Amino acid sequence: MSLLDLSLVTRSFTEFVARTIELSPAWQPRARPTVSPLPPDQMAVAGLSFYLYHVTEVPQHKNPAPAAVGSDAIRFTPMAVELHYQMSPVASGQTAAEMHEAQLLFGCALKALHDAPEINDETAVNGANVFDLLGLGGADNRFRLQYVPVMASDAVNFWTAGSSAMRLAAYYSAAVVYLDPEAIAARSGRVLSYSISAFPSGSPFVSSSESQTTFTLPGGQAQTITTSPAVVPYGGELVLTGANFTGERVDLLLRGNGDDAPRVADAGWAIVAQPTRLSARVARTADGRIMLPGAYAASVRTGRTLSGRMITSRSNVTPIQITPAVDLVTDLGGGLFRIDGGLFADPDIAPEDVEVHAAAEQLTLSAGAPAAGEYQVVSADRIELQLPAGFTSGTDVPLRILVNGAETPPVFVRVP
Repeated sequence: MSLLDLSLVTRSFTEFVARTIELSPAWQPRARPTVSPLPPDQMAVAGLSFYLYHVTEVPQHKNPAPAAVGSDAIRFTPMAVELHYQMSPVASGQTAAEMHEAQLLFGCALKALHDAPEINDETAVNGANVFDLLGLGGADNRFRLQYVPVMASDAVNFWTAGSSAMRLAAYYSAAVVYLDPEAIAARSGRVLSYSISAFPSGSPFVSSSESQTTFTLPGGQAQTITTSPAVVPYGGELVLTGANFTGERVDLLLRGNGDDAPRVADAGWAIVAQPTRLSARVARTADGRIMLPGAYAASVRTGRTLSGRMITSRSNVTPIQITPAVDLVTDLGGGLFRIDGGLFADPDIAPEDVEVHAAAEQLTLSAGAPAAGEYQVVSADRIELQLPAGFTSGTDVPLRILVNGAETPPVFVRVP
């Protein structure tokens, strides 16, 4: 788990050390000691200084794999750092007894960190969970502290002693601590699978799927792109290419991840079959059931009468993706926009499976009228959103809506 507040690492160790020393037979019956993040010369009371004096980046963690497709910018990758601490006792005075007390405290602290060098979700002292005390419980953090052996001859380098005596100290490093990256704009990856298949003569075979998407660029210029495998919104044209798409009956079969069996595209899909090409207009239903946005396996089934009986043949499958449509974008003023199209909502679509993005900013779902940086799913066919603050007035911002990982065709809005 990554974090941005480095003080949580320091506080975890100081809280653990203070509570552990309090229970030490060597320290009792004294009260819980003061364990402070201040350097020793700034502590006003006796206790233990646990001072973060240096941070370094861990080099072997500088080149991890991208967190998600399309998010290889360095700001989306957590930064791995190592925290360097100096632990030193602070006596309440200059007498021998007070110095002995400080050295006892120091010895108890050394043992506490030696016996439990790692603090995690399970670390508890006398029934009190350390992470729960700091609000870190359940986040799967692990802070591991390693003693750094510093030679006595080198210890002077950690102090500007002048005319003062050097301080008793031990040195530790905590690694690996990950700093929070920026949130990524999640989108699903598209996978192509290659195979070699044998088919009897005359059986249908699908070699590819494709679709054309037309959208308007900023400035009013229309742009058309071809995607293969097909990425097609409701109402868009799906094209399968291959061979032997003929027969007395030709069916388009579609199977989603949650389907027990393929669905047969009905008359609403307006299927046109030719020997090497099959086209269909994507509808919202097939076999009387809603076709949710997402990935599907498409295939072709043909039927021919041979020797007085119907012989059916089914092709291989090819991947396609059905996406929500954007039919109309209405500027309601003040950065508020209405998106009509869909499908944006359904009992089988979880709220977390719907994402709305304005440029690189992911908007937050709102139960009511959206504020800046929020969106509301008004109905299955409508979303209203308020652009986040910070965009430059007069610029064109791309909007992206994803449902089950399927992204709408490109659309741009003008920042007021």
